[in-house]
Amino acid sequence: MRTAVYVDVSPALNVINQIKPKLSPKMFEECVARTVKDTGNRAVKKFIKQEVPKEYAVTAAWVGSKVLGAKFSGGGASVSCVVPVRGERGTIGGIFSASGGGYSKGKGGRAKKKLKRKSAIKAQVLRGKTSVLPGDLPNQGGNPPFRMPNGAVMTRTTAQSRPIARVVGRAVPQMVDKHFEDRIQGPINDYMIQRMNQVVAWKMGIP
Repeated sequence: MRTAVYVDVSPALNVINQIKPKLSPKMFEECVARTVKDTGNRAVKKFIKQEVPKEYAVTAAWVGSKVLGAKFSGGGASVSCVVPVRGERGTIGGIFSASGGGYSKGKGGRAKKKLKRKSAIKAQVLRGKTSVLPGDLPNQGGNPPFRMPNGAVMTRTTAQSRPIARVVGRAVPQMVDKHFEDRIQGPINDYMIQRMNQVVAWKMGIP
């Protein structure tokens, strides 16, 4: 599972390298640092919050709460930027909506009545798509899932009636895989280039 988004800083360096001879070494370092920090702390989180909910049935607020502050290393032309992404898996019937799983009583006298599953439990993890949960959950104890009155989907983790645990879907680190990272790199590059031009103009006193 990926735990961070890696920011390609080369677009910003390509811009500033064209005017590097006009900048003092200190000004060069400051322009690069300011641009990369702004990109890591603002743009990356913004685009992750915008893009993840387009593919997954989650809120932007929940996604944003899992994106941490950017981390930097090096400086100048060797600067690097990484944005950590954390998070537990989203709960089914909580973060991801769920339906079904109702029960009804079977026929017969009171002593003979048994609970009979009325419908399978369905969950929406991917945006616009509904998935049916399997009859048992081998990764969470091997027992069937069931819905609580409050809508939470649970399962028993042993052969006993207790303990029970929430059934979970995906976590944000699983959503921002390499394919996703490649998809948002374009908008991040555009932001970075624009921000670099602004920072350089400000440092050089250009209105």
